[in-house]
Amino acid sequence: MARYTLRRMQRMARWGGLGLWLWSAETEAWGAPGFVWLEDGQVVGNISLRRAASSGGWMIGNVAVRADRRGRGIGQALVETAIKSAAQRGGAWVGLEVREDNGPARELYGRLGFEPVGTMLELARPAGLPWSEPAPFSLPLRRARADDSVLLYHLAQEGLERPHREILEIRRSSYRSGWEARAGMWLEGCREDWWVTEEQGRVVGALRVSSRRPGRFHRVEVLSRQERLDDLGPRLVLAGVRFLSQRQRWEAATLLPGLRQRLEQSFARAGFRRMRRLVQMRLLLGRQIPATA
Repeated sequence: MARYTLRRMQRMARWGGLGLWLWSAETEAWGAPGFVWLEDGQVVGNISLRRAASSGGWMIGNVAVRADRRGRGIGQALVETAIKSAAQRGGAWVGLEVREDNGPARELYGRLGFEPVGTMLELARPAGLPWSEPAPFSLPLRRARADDSVLLYHLAQEGLERPHREILEIRRSSYRSGWEARAGMWLEGCREDWWVTEEQGRVVGALRVSSRRPGRFHRVEVLSRQERLDDLGPRLVLAGVRFLSQRQRWEAATLLPGLRQRLEQSFARAGFRRMRRLVQMRLLLGRQIPATA
């Protein structure tokens, strides 16, 4: 999506002022303006802005400046423009994600008033890597039903403060379960399976394994009640590994926000490696620090 957005920006930038006007008019209808920085008729920087899933929020993404034009304040000017645009549209806050090891970007966002609200790990397992014999796991699992969807949505928010949840954009629609949800995913070329584990009739953990054929990759998501994470989490990871070992040897990935980062070692034993740690940051527009140009 990021490449597609940038290509559209570049194509419209070739048309000069008319192209930029068309970009603005087109994205206004979708509530997702984008901005580019032009020098000598070429796009040397870009940024995107879209409405967040939570009311009043806006998300910045795709902040990029050509390598030979960095250090000149272009990135800051683009971010300031996006902030101003969100404020003009009545936004209450602006959010973004940045790599933890990207010191210059984090420093810039801090100067502009953004504050960290949480972190998330991205782990991946390379395609083609053979699976070792999956370890047995002692965990009663059943297929999730449609009426489990609300429980799954709430489990996805366990241990996350509200500002962090808002930046992560945890949506109810992403946690639908049952045969209708599986059928809908199948029509999109994706196999998605949800399992839950119960104690005394109460769902305390869940596991999602999805495989997307067009992209040839798998995703695993482990959910647990906060107080049971250290006990249930590793066992759910083992269950996910066993299910994955029966599928194609495609790349597999998982996201571990907040407390779920404690499961990194459980995934590492199955061949997953850390790709990056992302810091989620938020700027409350009422507390915006004036830019220093």
